[in-house]
Amino acid sequence: MALGGGNWLTQNKVLPGSYINFSSVAKASATLSDRGYAAAPFVLSWGPEGEVFPVTSGEFQKNSKAIFGYGYDHPKLLALREIFQHATTVYCWRLGNGEKASCTYADAKYPGVRGNDLSIVIASNVDDTSAWDVSTYLDGQCVDTQTVKAATDLVANDYVVFKTSATLEATAGTKLTGGADDAAVTGEDHQAFLDKLEAYAFNTLCCPATESTVVNLYVKYTQRMRDEVGAKFQLVAWKPSADYEGVIGVWNTATHATIANVDTQAVVYWTTGAHAGVAVNKSLTNAKYDGELILDTEYTQA
Repeated sequence: MALGGGNWLTQNKVLPGSYINFSSVAKASATLSDRGYAAAPFVLSWGPEGEVFPVTSGEFQKNSKAIFGYGYDHPKLLALREIFQHATTVYCWRLGNGEKASCTYADAKYPGVRGNDLSIVIASNVDDTSAWDVSTYLDGQCVDTQTVKAATDLVANDYVVFKTSATLEATAGTKLTGGADDAAVTGEDHQAFLDKLEAYAFNTLCCPATESTVVNLYVKYTQRMRDEVGAKFQLVAWKPSADYEGVIGVWNTATHATIANVDTQAVVYWTTGAHAGVAVNKSLTNAKYDGELILDTEYTQA
């Protein structure tokens, strides 16, 4: 207030006038028109580790092999297909820490078992015998070819980072080996995801874990961000115990007609995408599930 009224904290002011408090949140927030933004962690065999990376639905459809290591219809990308059924942008996080595959000529760009499906083929160039054609193959399909004089001229591609100290020699195919996924995802992996996520604005957060302690971690994170920071997103979690307006619980178990060993709680990804993508003047009440999973709906009306 002007004229020395001071700052308004409690109703203890004497001078008449308008006392206005201005506060701001140190993060961007999604506006009413910006729907379709979700955040979710995934168990993957390819992709960046230790960072949140945004992927749009168009990028997922066109470049899923470069981003996640597999084609759009591969069984390992089921969770991504489910969340992108309605989400337009997903802030992705790769759970765990894997090992990179490697060979004499290159290292895999990302850790994970998918790197073991890569190979390097080197052949003498037909037009210039002093040059080499260096090709990168994934599952027997050529994904990159470069013509160079020496290894120092090679440029990293979407799949490998070349070793510039290598000596190029003709080879019918040198496989990369040693790639491995993280054997066990822990609560610390989920904590790392949530720590990084505070800088992003989204509509819905996915918790794919089944352990009650990890689910509670996501619940407490959501409560703090909504009540203390003012980030009004919603959380989708598997059988949460919380009775809180910002938490959406999922209880239906899931199977798949052709994919074996589907996670029981896999439908949390579709639910996250659906809630992120629903317009502010729409409702998901009686919305029809349109994903790939087979859901258990054997419940009574009560």
